[in-house]
Amino acid sequence: MKDLNEGAMIGSVTRAFEELISETPEGGASLSIWRGNQSLISLHGGDSSRKIPWTSTTPCLIWSASKGIASACVLHALQQKGISIASPVSDFWPEFAACGKGTVTLSQVLAHQAGLAALDKKGLSITDHDAVALALAAQPLNWEIDGSHGYGARTFGILLDEIIRRMTGESIASYWNRVFRDSLSLDLWFGLPPERVMTAATVIAPKSPPESSPFTKAFGNPASLTRRALSEPNDKGRALTPSVMNSPEMRMASIPSLGAISTSGALARFYSLLAGPSDFFTPESRLLMETTVSRGLDLTLLQETSFSSGFMTNDFGVYGAGRRSFGHPGAGGAVGFADPELGLGFSFIPSAMNPGALPGPRTQKLMLALYGISQ
Repeated sequence: MKDLNEGAMIGSVTRAFEELISETPEGGASLSIWRGNQSLISLHGGDSSRKIPWTSTTPCLIWSASKGIASACVLHALQQKGISIASPVSDFWPEFAACGKGTVTLSQVLAHQAGLAALDKKGLSITDHDAVALALAAQPLNWEIDGSHGYGARTFGILLDEIIRRMTGESIASYWNRVFRDSLSLDLWFGLPPERVMTAATVIAPKSPPESSPFTKAFGNPASLTRRALSEPNDKGRALTPSVMNSPEMRMASIPSLGAISTSGALARFYSLLAGPSDFFTPESRLLMETTVSRGLDLTLLQETSFSSGFMTNDFGVYGAGRRSFGHPGAGGAVGFADPELGLGFSFIPSAMNPGALPGPRTQKLMLALYGISQ
């Protein structure tokens, strides 16, 4: 583990966060950094909802940063069951073998190489797990498996949830609660309890569209893999807009792809656990988290991305300067990641979203401040 000048790092990140909050016209945000069992930084500012200040206990939707937590649950279950990541999914989900998917492995699913980035069947709800899992098992591949990868924005969480149900008899939400949330007292949920629903920050849609790119052009084409992967399943025909996701029903729903709700402290603390040795994961499991499996042009996002077994890795600098960093970003600027070289867990969770699927300049500035890099 590298030496860390904690004082300099804390000062740099704090200044960057305070500047961000001062430039934020509405909403709020929180940022946390943990090292081992110690909280190094806990920052928050702005409003969680109209005229209600953000506090250290304010939870907020983290969008696709949920995927890293879901992946950790699957890797832990594989470890506990002694199941190889090279095993075919159909070994314990026989229906999945339909339409030539019998040889698709757990590794390929976790690295977005399984050719199931988009759901073919329309009209299903992302909260109807059984129906979506049944449809994914029955459909053919989106592309022939050849080592390429395409981000499963909606399908990924459903696939992982069904896999863990087949292995353990528990949903991801139940597994997370039993193994991690309850034992570590983490304020991170796949489905907020009713008494906490109104404490969550109100997510605010981006005020400007993303810059023109191959991704935005493909998203404008309803037949493209990009549009299909980011559109289905939805909420009974409704797009998963911030206003939909702010509803009590969606806050209480377990949506492993994009619906986890967390405080920044809980997300950073969990990633600090993944950054170094712990009682939860073997060295072999931790190596799976940081070892890139798929790398290059993403068939869905149409830019270069890299993934390990369930986590986005840092081959293309999505987390700043940490060479071995891994984690997962969420739409709008949310992010959680582990830096094994520094032994840190980092999280940033805003309520006002920036355009785009990956961290924008606002989030990047905070992550660069962590490494003492100014823009």
